[in-house]
Amino acid sequence: MKLFRKVLKWTACLMLVLVLALTIGVCVYGHAPAKRPDLVTALPEGVPAPPHGYPSEITSFLAAYFFYDLIPLEKAPPVPGVVMKADLPYGTGDGIPLSLDLYSPESATGPLPGIVLLYGGSWKGGSKDQLRIYAQHFALHGYVVATPQYRLKKDGLWPRSVQDAKCAVRWMRAHAAENGVDPDRIGVMGNSAGGYLALMVGYTPGMPEFEGSGGCPEQSSAVRAVVDVYGPTDFTEPVRRDHPAIRDYMNGTYEQDPARFEKASPLQYVNDKTPPTCVIHGTVDMLVPVQQSDRLVEKLKQNGIPHCYSRINGWPHAMDAVESVNKHTKALALDFFDKHLKKAAGGK
Repeated sequence: MKLFRKVLKWTACLMLVLVLALTIGVCVYGHAPAKRPDLVTALPEGVPAPPHGYPSEITSFLAAYFFYDLIPLEKAPPVPGVVMKADLPYGTGDGIPLSLDLYSPESATGPLPGIVLLYGGSWKGGSKDQLRIYAQHFALHGYVVATPQYRLKKDGLWPRSVQDAKCAVRWMRAHAAENGVDPDRIGVMGNSAGGYLALMVGYTPGMPEFEGSGGCPEQSSAVRAVVDVYGPTDFTEPVRRDHPAIRDYMNGTYEQDPARFEKASPLQYVNDKTPPTCVIHGTVDMLVPVQQSDRLVEKLKQNGIPHCYSRINGWPHAMDAVESVNKHTKALALDFFDKHLKKAAGGK
């Protein structure tokens, strides 16, 4: 009996240690790096603060699933007051037809600013329906929004998807009159891989290798404002450059061609002509670490570029699927576009 009690006692102790170790691991793995008050900008008036975050990626995912309302980012239901034109052809990519959906306010008067909205999915998956909730929101607030389908997987290897995104901007400018768009007031936004594409569109105007031959070659792909939601900015960073998604997208490794990875990094193109940029990123994002955005914002500051940075404490990748985070993201992006598109005079 004494032996049995000893075994039971030590088994209970071992189980307790394991539970504690698991709890500590859940809280520590994917924990947030140090805060960067030197980089974060103040929230504009009227933009709601993001919800309180969590100590690690795992705890934030668990909290989001059990305690928060999640929203249908993909294929959101129709919204009164918004007109959608589906599957409009905007170009081709090596013979592959490319199409986009166009969202406009029902009672639009006069030329409106335009936004090209780019979805994420590691350049392998996703669709133009994916950010419909953003497209509808911006359309309700006086924008014409295009959501292009760009090439994916082997068809969309770098820099082809960048070329497709730029082709969509050129299409919007070429068809501005018929769609009620002011061609001098176009911005771009994306999340994750789409955030990367938005940065590349905004930061490489007129560079032939990124323009491609998909259509509307007489038009400029330049934009007046960029909103990047947790997109990667630096393909040369030692850990990120070896990530399978980066290697697959680049169709090779950094060691094989370091200069190519540098050329693929939006961070390398920041200069004093870079368009105003809004950056939104969670601090426990383990897929695209927040330090990627930190380095971008540091360079924007060094070059005197107007910018805003919402470094959301304790939230992971794809955090904007949580309704309260999504409200913050939409409001901040809208405020930024209003400042740099609606109030813009003249244009590119």
